[in-house]
Amino acid sequence: MINFISNTPRALRSGGFSATSAAIYEALCKLDNIHYVGPINPPVIFHQKVASKLLRTLGSQGNFFAFSRERLQAFAKEVCLRCSTDARLDFFHGFTPWILTNPTRPYVTWSDCTFHDYVNIYHRRELFRPADLERIERAEARWLRRAQCVAFSSRWAAKRSVEHYGLDESSIRFVGIFGEVELPEDDEYRGGKQFAFISTDFKAKGGPTVIEAFRKVRKRHPDASLIIVGAPPCDCVADPNVVYAGYLRKELVEEHKRFCNILAQTRALVHPTRSDTTAMVIIEAGYFGCPAISVRKFAIPERIEHEVTGLLVDDAFDVIGLANAMNWVIEQESEYIRMRQHARAKAHNDGSKYAFESKIQALVAQLIG
Repeated sequence: MINFISNTPRALRSGGFSATSAAIYEALCKLDNIHYVGPINPPVIFHQKVASKLLRTLGSQGNFFAFSRERLQAFAKEVCLRCSTDARLDFFHGFTPWILTNPTRPYVTWSDCTFHDYVNIYHRRELFRPADLERIERAEARWLRRAQCVAFSSRWAAKRSVEHYGLDESSIRFVGIFGEVELPEDDEYRGGKQFAFISTDFKAKGGPTVIEAFRKVRKRHPDASLIIVGAPPCDCVADPNVVYAGYLRKELVEEHKRFCNILAQTRALVHPTRSDTTAMVIIEAGYFGCPAISVRKFAIPERIEHEVTGLLVDDAFDVIGLANAMNWVIEQESEYIRMRQHARAKAHNDGSKYAFESKIQALVAQLIG
């Protein structure tokens, strides 16, 4: 038996992190009996949240209240109470919530990145007390060093864990990432000039830059269009060639179908993100032969080979560079067709859920014999 510990509902697949939790659980079920331990998500301690936000509002530094010592202890207590004592291995989905647990069995853990990188990517480090961030990072490093295996979705994040936490490279595994849609049999693209921006955070993923770049593209290509899926634009986009499709939930059949149809008819996904790790949506677009335009940051170059499976820009705020890339995919027809073929092949070959599950199964099977 294996304990699978997660802070997301077992069947939730709406986001990249929840989708990997569901996929890992399914992969492990094919190996052994699995005891699902979750979702474990104790509430944030209210007065700690208020105090931290007040200090930051006043220009001082707050504590990282989401992982206060008391809340981490609450995570650990619930894990201890709910794990099966008959299990021979614990598998933790994510890192930081579990760093005060003290497993009595060998354990494995998976995540997109360490807390150190999470803070740098999704927060402003200077807003928090250095001593409090160091408290969390030291505890996480200790906990990861005790793990039998530490799995990452990217080589970029794995390398940084060695640099910042001093992890032993022999305990680290790279398992990749996948798309949470079915692999289509064929490329159904019909030659339109539709671009897509897909995100749950319009500003952090570069939405304003995409809007400005698209306006420049329209001066050369008046028939180009842009569809926005997910978080609404920060301001009203008064342009009949910009369509807001809203949130499309993959758990609902009709919304899932529309999401896939959008990717199938999109010329390029535009994703100049400023806060990301591996970007599951790039793989999902690739399933349909849709190349992505993104940034040369994070683990994204592992997913996009410049001018082969997509295009990369250096600066997420570079409106002109982004517009030039969008014009390129419209104007360089023969190169673009080859790019679609390469993007589709890469996503199908090393970005499938089967490939991800196989790597998870291989590393766990090695540990449990």
